[in-house]
This record gives sequence, structure tokens and C-alpha cells, in this order.
Amino acid sequence: MRVALLALHFAEYASRLALALAAKHEVLLVLRPGNARDELSDDLRAQLSRTVTLEFFEPPRKRDPRFLGAIASLNRVLRGFSPELLHVQEIHPVYSGWAILSFRRYVPVVLTIHDHLPREGEISKYGWKWRLRGWFRRKASRMIVHGPRMRTELEEFDRRIAGRIEVIPHGILGCSDTEQDISGCEPGTFLFFGRIHPYKGLRYLLEAAELLQRRGLPLRLLIAGTGSDLDSHRARMARSPWIELIDRYIAATEVPGLFRRASAVVLPYTDATQSGVSAMAFAFARPVIATNVGDVPEVVVDGQTGLIVPPRDSGALADAMQKLLLDRSLRDALASGAARFARDKLSWPRIAEATDSAYRRAMNSH
Repeated sequence: MRVALLALHFAEYASRLALALAAKHEVLLVLRPGNARDELSDDLRAQLSRTVTLEFFEPPRKRDPRFLGAIASLNRVLRGFSPELLHVQEIHPVYSGWAILSFRRYVPVVLTIHDHLPREGEISKYGWKWRLRGWFRRKASRMIVHGPRMRTELEEFDRRIAGRIEVIPHGILGCSDTEQDISGCEPGTFLFFGRIHPYKGLRYLLEAAELLQRRGLPLRLLIAGTGSDLDSHRARMARSPWIELIDRYIAATEVPGLFRRASAVVLPYTDATQSGVSAMAFAFARPVIATNVGDVPEVVVDGQTGLIVPPRDSGALADAMQKLLLDRSLRDALASGAARFARDKLSWPRIAEATDSAYRRAMNSH
């Protein structure tokens, strides 16, 4: 089958999916240049150039009057490949939505939804965008989400798409093969990684770490990334010599080194659907301490691949971190479980097989 995969965001995710799909299909992958530059290592880019048809598309900035011409240009790229199926990674509703409308009459369209519902405050601020997304979603043949809770919530939010939603896990990121060895980590180092926005819960991680310091337990926080929530905590972090802050976008080449330094990764989120960070952690055999939000517990399985705590509970988070600080055998067992989960359930060949099944159902229903 000739599959056109449009991904103007989530470049690494889409690239690894495209490589796995190429075992059975001819694949066109369309990426945004800046996103590809930020997320793709040289090795991954080289694999793509050997395996799939790779094209780049740069959308004009918002409110740029050239966007109609850009949409026509994107359609020419997609139509030039003559796809039998279009697979879109949902991001901005205009470009992903217009591609759905342009192709749905001719070929099945599959839409991967990474954020299924608006976060707190987004309905009032960006209500038009979410209404538009909902309208475009109903035009797709099938939809893919990364967990069963996402599917349930999405069907409750819009019953008109019930029965057309597939659940396929988020594959591993950061490296091609799952690592097995955690011995090279820096003991007592916890990594907080990614875009730092209020819902990521940095406040609760800092409170938990301060509790552990008062208990006399040595630890180190490695906070890597940037975002809108950092300014609220800069003074607090500056007073803590046991915090290392890397306040910038982290290039793909730097990601492996950061995860290998950590003995565990912490996701103290107050709101989430799933997490690509946990997929990265597992690829490097790092256990994850996470909160019970969204479909995160589907991957961070309490006692098997990590530890689950309630959201907004600094005390429970501190207790979980303390367990890994004091119990080396527990940390190693969770690390082994994380690597095994990545190898078995989050491997890209397995995800490509599930995606191929979704494609077949989309073809049958088109």
C-alpha cells in the first residue's frame, strides 16, 4: 500500500513509525523542517533517506495571507505520491484538517490524535480551534489514540465518532534499540525533562525534593527543558545547589546523555493524556515515577515499570522517590521491567503491525 504520512509536528514519533511501516508499505513522510531539525538525529535522518520518500513543508506563520497557496502546495506534494491512504498527525486544524477534506473522497484518511481534549483554560481561549478540530475529526475514516482512557473520554466528548477510534501505544523515542543496563547512571539523580508548563507539575517535584532534603536524603534534580512555568520557580531553584537546570530546548543529540545520567525519571503531571517522556525513559531502561493522570498508568505500571502517585501530592511523590533512593533492588527491578515493556509492547514493529490493522479497517470502511 502507498501510505502518505503527514506530520507537521511529532517529527521523531512519525519518523520511527514511517520506518517501521516501510517494512510492508511504500511511505511518503512529510515533515516540517524546523521540527525535523530539532527532533531527528543524524542517524535517524540517514535511515529515513534510505527507506522512505521524505519531503519537507514549511507552513506560513499564523495570519499570513499566503496560507491558501501553502495548502495548495502541500496538496501537490501529497497528490504527487498518489497515496492509497493518508495518515495525518493532528496538530494545527487548518493544515491537517484541509488535508483530510482534500483526500477523504478519494482515499481513506487515518488521524492520530495526540491531545484529545483541551487543557484547562483552552476552551474559553481557543474554543474555535477545538470546535474546528472536532469537525475535521468526524471526517476521518479512523482515528488513533494512545490509550483506552483517551478513547473513552473522546467518545464521551463527541459520540459521533464512537466506534472509529483505535488504541495504539506510543512507541519508544530517543534511540532505536532498547537499552538494558542502568549501571552507568548517577545515583540519586532524578530527571524532569521536556516542555515545562504548569500542568507538568514542577512545583510538586520541587516540594517533594525539599521534603527529602529535610529528611537528610541526598539527591539531585536534573531539570532539562524550557517553558512558561520556569519563571515561577527560578528563585527557588537558584537557592538549591542540588538542582541542575538546563534552561533551553534539548537537541536530539543530547537526549541520550541526559537519560543515561538519571537513575529515574519523574513525571509529576497534574493533567496529561500520555507521555512521550515515559517512552524515552523506557528506551533507556529508566524507571518512571508518575502521577495517575490520563493514560500514563497504562505505560507506567505501578510496581512493574515505575511507581504511580496521586497528582498534586508532594508527600506521596517524595515517598516514591525515597523508595528508589533507598532500595537499589527495587530500582533495578523497575528498570528491567521498563526495558522489557519497551521491548515487548512499545516496539515500533509491534506498533506498525497494529497501525497496519487500523489501515485495513479504514480501507474496508471507506
